[in-house]
Amino acid sequence: MRVRSIIMLFTLLVFCMILQAQDSIENPIKKLFLDQISFFPQEKIYVQTDRSEYLSGEIIWFRVHLVDAVFLKQANASRYVYVELINPTNHLVERVKLRPDSTGCFYGNIKLEDDLGEGNYLLRAYTRFMQNVGEDFFFTKPVYISTPVSERLSVDIKYMAIGNAIDTEIKFISKVENEKVIPGQCVIFQGEDAALNEKNVLFKEKTGYYSFSEKKINKDRTFQLEAVFNGKIYKRYFKIPYLKKSFDVSFFPEGGYAPVSANVTISFKSLNTSGLSENIKGQVLDDQNQLCTEFESTHLGMGSFNMYFSPGKKYYAICTNKENISKRFNLPEPSDSAVSLKTVWEHDKLYIKLIKSPNYKLQSQTQLIAHIRGIPVYAELWDDNKDHLIFNKDFFPAGIIHFLLIDKNRNILSERLVFSSQSSTFAKTNIELDKATYC
Repeated sequence: MRVRSIIMLFTLLVFCMILQAQDSIENPIKKLFLDQISFFPQEKIYVQTDRSEYLSGEIIWFRVHLVDAVFLKQANASRYVYVELINPTNHLVERVKLRPDSTGCFYGNIKLEDDLGEGNYLLRAYTRFMQNVGEDFFFTKPVYISTPVSERLSVDIKYMAIGNAIDTEIKFISKVENEKVIPGQCVIFQGEDAALNEKNVLFKEKTGYYSFSEKKINKDRTFQLEAVFNGKIYKRYFKIPYLKKSFDVSFFPEGGYAPVSANVTISFKSLNTSGLSENIKGQVLDDQNQLCTEFESTHLGMGSFNMYFSPGKKYYAICTNKENISKRFNLPEPSDSAVSLKTVWEHDKLYIKLIKSPNYKLQSQTQLIAHIRGIPVYAELWDDNKDHLIFNKDFFPAGIIHFLLIDKNRNILSERLVFSSQSSTFAKTNIELDKATYC
């Protein structure tokens, strides 16, 4: 097993050294990319589970796929993989340490305790090597864990904002009798230690009442509700919503900048106070309150629009959500000395052009770099006499292409991500029936 891993790593290093020898003289920037791959290799990890929902007391079975981040091929440089189960309050429930089998594959399971509370848990996987580059490289996957008691019992909670507090009304409903029931005991706690944080819920006429202080709500805004019915314990995690409805909109000019006297594509993303997407409509106006353009989100609070930035003007947007709440947001200020990459897919061809301010002069020795997973696939000087570049779709492999416009001092002037889809990488399936008709 270890011999195989060493051979694969050695092959990767030799491949990179050959590429370095060919390109280091003619293009030193390519050499920097290849040095990064050689000296700081990365891994990617994916966890395949048998289901996405489980009952407490069951077993989560899974297989871990560990590959080299550049070639996406199995390369077990790490001897161990760690898989963790995190509860809704962001505390560790279980961790397992896996070694690969004789074929280099990782298999494992996590036994769920019988007393786990119902809620959305997180499955997280990583290697020790991945810890060196941060948790952004970890694999995470949500799993929902239910309890047998939930098959016979449901909970209805209503939240009301009263000053600096959030009052709740809690009702337990029997699914068998379809009527409200009162538990023998009911407590709420927002911490991992129930003995220190538990608070009793007071019941009146089959309705429980509890008040949360906004100052004492934890950052995850998550609490656990525990109740006892006929000797059975009901546990479930709940999120405390933001009752003061609001939203925020972020605007992103294509290529990173908005040059003046140019048509620029602006992307936007809207999120509400709960961290979820918020669909909006909006209008863009200038500092003279003249309407410039209108826009509307198309998917999960995201969308884009085109507009022309005139010299000497500033722009803002009035955005309105479905509850008819309107807010004002300033657009990124246009620059009279900026350049941005603009990309367009059209008829299986990728067009790349530069959007520049009139006063901007592109330096000599400016390069356009394109790489996929750290491998440079294009690195040439930009010819400012050309209006645009054209790439055939087959020029790039499948994946996310990262374009960089770099000056002679290796400063990034603009960058752009483009997705390349290749039909040759799609899995092909065929279905054959054992007979023509069925009863």
